[in-house]
Amino acid sequence: MISLVKSVLKSVELYLMLRNKLAFFEIKNQHRKIKNELINEIEELRAAGDSNSSDRADLLRKRLKSENNDFEHISTVFLEAKGGDSSSDSGGHIHSPD
Repeated sequence: MISLVKSVLKSVELYLMLRNKLAFFEIKNQHRKIKNELINEIEELRAAGDSNSSDRADLLRKRLKSENNDFEHISTVFLEAKGGDSSSDSGGHIHSPD
């Protein structure tokens, strides 16, 4: 009976870990999509060259920085929850803290 309970708990644990990874994967893909859209719009506005476009591009650049900071925070929380090191990427490359 105890082994059955242990087995069920382990199954629940693995299921929750998988859901967590899937949620992070979806967040990462959404971040990439938003980031690419912002970069493309900034480039188009910079190419236009007028002052209104430059002002709008500056605002989008701040939004892009905010989006990157938010994603970095989410990534750090995810890695800490997994027991990873937030100063390295998935390839094991160490990044200096800013």
